[in-house]
Amino acid sequence: MIGVPPATSTEAGGGGSGPPPNSAELLQDALESVSKGTTILVVSIVTFLGLSFLGRIAAARALPVAQFGEFNLGVSFTTLLSILILLGLNQALARMLAWEHDAGERRTLIRWSIWVASIASIAGSVFVFICAPSIAALFHNPALIFVFELLAISVGFGAITPVFTSIFQGFHNVVPNALFNQIINPVLFVVFVYLLLYVHLGLTGVLLAYVIADAAGFVGAVVYTARYLPRIVPPTARGPPRPKPLLWILTVSMWGVASLGFITGYADTLILGVYHSALLVGYYSTSITMTRVILLAAQALTYIYLPMTARLARLQAHDALRSTYVTATRWILVMTFPMLLLFVFAPNLTIDALFGAKYGPAALSLQFLALAAFLSNVVGPVNACLGGLGQARTQLWTSSTAAATNLVLSFALIPTFGILGATAAWAIARGMYPGLGLAALNRGWGITPFRRVLLLPVAVTLVIGAPVFEIVQQLHPNHWFVIPLFFFGSALYIFALIVTKSLLPGDLATVGAAEHVLGRPLPRIRQLLQRRMAVDPFVESRPLKAA
Repeated sequence: MIGVPPATSTEAGGGGSGPPPNSAELLQDALESVSKGTTILVVSIVTFLGLSFLGRIAAARALPVAQFGEFNLGVSFTTLLSILILLGLNQALARMLAWEHDAGERRTLIRWSIWVASIASIAGSVFVFICAPSIAALFHNPALIFVFELLAISVGFGAITPVFTSIFQGFHNVVPNALFNQIINPVLFVVFVYLLLYVHLGLTGVLLAYVIADAAGFVGAVVYTARYLPRIVPPTARGPPRPKPLLWILTVSMWGVASLGFITGYADTLILGVYHSALLVGYYSTSITMTRVILLAAQALTYIYLPMTARLARLQAHDALRSTYVTATRWILVMTFPMLLLFVFAPNLTIDALFGAKYGPAALSLQFLALAAFLSNVVGPVNACLGGLGQARTQLWTSSTAAATNLVLSFALIPTFGILGATAAWAIARGMYPGLGLAALNRGWGITPFRRVLLLPVAVTLVIGAPVFEIVQQLHPNHWFVIPLFFFGSALYIFALIVTKSLLPGDLATVGAAEHVLGRPLPRIRQLLQRRMAVDPFVESRPLKAA
């Protein structure tokens, strides 16, 4: 049975009669919450990665490189439109639901958010369909008219579906996002891509598969909400006629953050399409698609970490927040390291195995992009932490700086240097985005992951893994060899954590999650990990600021 959050809150400040939990209890509860959500998301992300790659790989192998570039231009532009019309409503809603504990207030927040998102999504889809010729003219490619007309449907789905899943995100329930966005959506995309390519529909079939998958995700999210929402927000709850103004303040602020974050991530692709052919966009799309897989690890933790941060901030549990931040960063690296080693030290082997030799020119770009993505993951779930603390202004100026950097560098470098110019623009902006946010977190709250227990295992993994992956690539093994290499990368990082005695008490939460899934205790694993524990260095006395 699909899990749902409890109908009532028992946390401190929620009106319960029991005593408020102490710092140790809050830390344990927070780690269990993150661990449970992370376990679900890890499974869904592995599924998402495999299925998404199958769909993209099938499209890339079946289509000419130029048409694969046109598909990615269409998806990039329509995704930007979805973010623009949604504003930051989904993130603002999740944050407000985690902060509020009155059922009536929560029901008002949900009702208004759904209405606003519905109107915006319909308007956005109609706009893109009508303006498709004008949008295609920006890229000097008439073939994009049909692409934008068909993907106009996905603009609306991309705007409203996140609002439904963010309702449950606010209650620390990641199941809807994992189920509909990271499992059902890519499953249907893969199925229909292969089916429609089999009947020789080409680019049209790939576009139709993308739209069908988005539509199914939307329908699933609506049905899930209709079934489970009454269990967490009783239908009899009565709130004010309008939500608190803070919802719209956070929406606008987070809209700026989301929009600027998208510019940081996608402006280079769109500008490359303006100045160069779809063929070059196809090559670049290969490297940037693989690079974004690295960022999914951080996004998974972000999804559960934002509402948990809001709860800990409201309870002024600064020790628990600092400890969970470091633990979350380490879990991100477990999922990140195998992709870093494959993409940076064996790029030709990886591209040949996944996309085919015709995409070989993307190898150099992939190396630099993957390294930049890894560095942005090492700093941890920065933006989720800032969002949970209510620091929308800080998020706005950090994302503005990174977005402006990407735009300036893209227009300066892409006309002359093409793919390498886009690579440089994205890599620099991607590094600035979380880096500036981490500086603000460290200065204001003493939150940072950069301690011995994080840096030493990273160094050991790179020292051993880099030459191993480089040697394997030089041996030109069969393409299937990337599969054991992937698992070797994760195992190597875990091995480095153990041999350097860099484990923290929070890491045992993953063992608890594994015991829950298996239905039996794992005493030997617990004993092994406990013997390799380090002293927790992250408890400090500086209090959190009010949100």
